[in-house]
Amino acid sequence: MQLIKIIIGLGVVGLVAVAQPSEAGVRKSGLTGAAFLKIGVGARATSLGSAYTTVTGDVNQMFWNPAGTALDQGASQVLLSHNDWIADLAHDAIGFTRDMGDLGTFGLGIVTMGLSDIAADRDEVPQFVLEAGTFQPNDMATANSYSYRDLAIGLTWSRHVTDRLDMGITGKIVRQSIDGLSASAYAVDLGAIYRTEFYGTRIGARINNLGSDLKFYDIGAPLPLLFSIGLATDLVDNRDAGTRITLLADATKPQDAEQLLFTAVEVELFDMLQLRSGYKYNYQGVLGSRGFQDQKVDEVDGTSYDVPRTEQGMTAGVGLALGMGGYDATVDYAFTSFGILDSVHQFSLQFSF
Repeated sequence: MQLIKIIIGLGVVGLVAVAQPSEAGVRKSGLTGAAFLKIGVGARATSLGSAYTTVTGDVNQMFWNPAGTALDQGASQVLLSHNDWIADLAHDAIGFTRDMGDLGTFGLGIVTMGLSDIAADRDEVPQFVLEAGTFQPNDMATANSYSYRDLAIGLTWSRHVTDRLDMGITGKIVRQSIDGLSASAYAVDLGAIYRTEFYGTRIGARINNLGSDLKFYDIGAPLPLLFSIGLATDLVDNRDAGTRITLLADATKPQDAEQLLFTAVEVELFDMLQLRSGYKYNYQGVLGSRGFQDQKVDEVDGTSYDVPRTEQGMTAGVGLALGMGGYDATVDYAFTSFGILDSVHQFSLQFSF
């Protein structure tokens, strides 16, 4: 009964939040800001096709479902993640979590992405808004290059509420800067995970990026809000042989896109080697004049419009558990196919102690 109430509560909040338009009758497809928050953190999560809502005891969950960061008494974890993203962009993250006993598990996570020395076209002098209707030349107006940087810093708290229920919350600040201009926003992530008695089945729910808008030139762009419900079950879980086979699935509703379905399988062998694969359904688009698109019909006025889509689909990866100087270390790799675009390779290193 407690689980049902929590899932329903998160579901109502999540669905209401993602359904709210910024203005009545205005579609929000492709209009969210801070797109770097949509990129998965951690090679394990990425290789599982983002079907990560129900994973427990993992520092990676700082960037997915904060409930999953809850650790056992006195345990700590560290994460280093690097993603060779499209167009030579580097998407990097670090995270640290530590259990503080009855106080719960606390964590700090940082995500950054950016590019420097971009050639600048100064046909028009860049300006920024000091106050409504007041403009002043940008200090970068004469530079022949510029840079941009995305940054998110989050503080996480989670706890084993019962022996089966974990809950967590992350508060974060999101900042974007480009060519001397910057904008900031504040957001929270909320989540819960429940472990059932049926073959290790876990049920989870999360809401991500619920917060304020990013504003450049007094124009606000909402953060990429989403709601997700996940399910995972262990088909095989032989602790003595170090063998495990887990199936995972997430149903996700972003505020600026259609319903998505993520599925994955993770196979662990010899308590050391992990093989993973996932697939993202409803990410495929139709190749049109402006890239991969789906054509939709507005429910209000009946007009048709194009919804840009990536052609992202299949993911795969591997993990290797090692002992390093008294620490348990795991090296993870993830591969994501983007079809005609560059394939993406992600690496992460995780320590547990």
